[in-house]
Amino acid sequence: MTFTRRSILGAGATGLLAGAIDLSAVAQRNPASKQGRVRPKNVIFCVSDGMAMSTVTMASYFQQVTKGRSSYWMKLIDEEYAFTGLQNTRSLNSLVTDSAAASSAWGSGRHVWNGQLNAFPDKTELRPLTSIMRDAGVRVGLVTTTTITHATPSGFAVSCIDRDLEGLIAEKHLHSGVDVLLGGGNRFFSPLLRPDHRDLYTDFARAGYSVVKSRRQLKDLIDPAKILGIFNDGHMPYTVDHMNSPDLLAEKPTLAEMAETALMALQHSPRGFLLQIEGGKVDHGGHANDLAALVYDQIAFEEAVKVAVDFALKNRETLVIITADHATGGPALNGAGMEYIDSTEGLKALSGMRASYEVITKAMGKSPTSDRVRDTVHEHLSIALTGPEADAVSEAYSGNSPFAVSSFYSSPLAMLAIVLGNHTKVTWTSQNHTCDHVLVTAIGPGSSDFAQLTPNVSFFDLILSTKGLKWNNPTMTFEDASAHYQKLKATSDPELILRYAATERNRTENYYG
Repeated sequence: MTFTRRSILGAGATGLLAGAIDLSAVAQRNPASKQGRVRPKNVIFCVSDGMAMSTVTMASYFQQVTKGRSSYWMKLIDEEYAFTGLQNTRSLNSLVTDSAAASSAWGSGRHVWNGQLNAFPDKTELRPLTSIMRDAGVRVGLVTTTTITHATPSGFAVSCIDRDLEGLIAEKHLHSGVDVLLGGGNRFFSPLLRPDHRDLYTDFARAGYSVVKSRRQLKDLIDPAKILGIFNDGHMPYTVDHMNSPDLLAEKPTLAEMAETALMALQHSPRGFLLQIEGGKVDHGGHANDLAALVYDQIAFEEAVKVAVDFALKNRETLVIITADHATGGPALNGAGMEYIDSTEGLKALSGMRASYEVITKAMGKSPTSDRVRDTVHEHLSIALTGPEADAVSEAYSGNSPFAVSSFYSSPLAMLAIVLGNHTKVTWTSQNHTCDHVLVTAIGPGSSDFAQLTPNVSFFDLILSTKGLKWNNPTMTFEDASAHYQKLKATSDPELILRYAATERNRTENYYG
């Protein structure tokens, strides 16, 4: 069977009946005759962290029913020059990966234990992708809507026994040779917020980086060689909050704007560049079961993808890979109403949503009354909860969730998502990652290599091959890793955690992914 451009999520005339996935077609490689074997000079690796297949589908359908057009990614899939397949996402210790292990699979070509970055539980460090590329003269950039020290961007560039040691990872980025770092994470760079009071901004400036901390400063950069741009204490704001706040719009760059700046800085590299662009807050929206956060961040991610693809189409020497590290939350638009006619209207409810759960929960307080729940949801989401629905959410915030016996639905946010599902028709399987295969689309020289079911660890070799490079990191079996992991837990260094990890409150925030 020949793989065609319409094998996955191809759009019909109206777009509303499209979306079926032909898994047999996915497993077939495009004929190499469609494309020469010219090596790309540049690689842009775009990651929608936590993006389930249903996420990209709902983002496209939402734009179809509200704006009369498909999403950018769906239109890209429909182009003759685009090649599309799937990626598996397991880690060393589980069929369900976290972002550290997922990014390490790309970054080292090895399955690692969840929670670790290019390292095994015996503290063996694997050589990361960017180190090898830098030795070949390739310039490197990392752009994200999470902290720049978070798992996905760091998995390309850093080896660390614990993904939570973001203060240490910030130091490792200084020595990693990455030329452009743009995202959040001020608490890991500022002497006012780091437990050791080290001023990493000064250290980066001394190493030749232009240090910027606002959207205006980013836009005012002129031909920078190296950039450190940190725009928030923690992760960047959700897109739905960003686009509804004049202050945030003025102060914080979008992912697309950060991608544009990174390309400006990297594009003249004689030996080419490797740039990772991560829409990291898609994952956080999935963890929270927050439909508005999820979909609007997916749309913002695809705007950044367009920046990358437009560059590649003009440049003609650039391979663009677009994918996810894993799926999160298991969201689905369900059939509802007579002959499912209510499903479309349910998704349209997104049009009235002007805030994420992060904003809503702050507005409601720790133990909101039913009236407070109902008023806050109506103000920010334009949805009128019924009395019993508001009661259920209020009870969950008071520790009396109707689903207290469930390990997947007992949290207040899960309860909020359940009652909102009555109105949006979107429900969730959990607030966790899932084992789903994820979508991959590629354009440019070498893109036909991704028109199949590709193991996540194969991306390492495929990216290195663009420069004719090879590297074999050590391997470890699950049995050996498990034994070492038990020893590692028993001998953990509390001082290391105290010095480099975030506070307990922020560790919870930062772990998403």
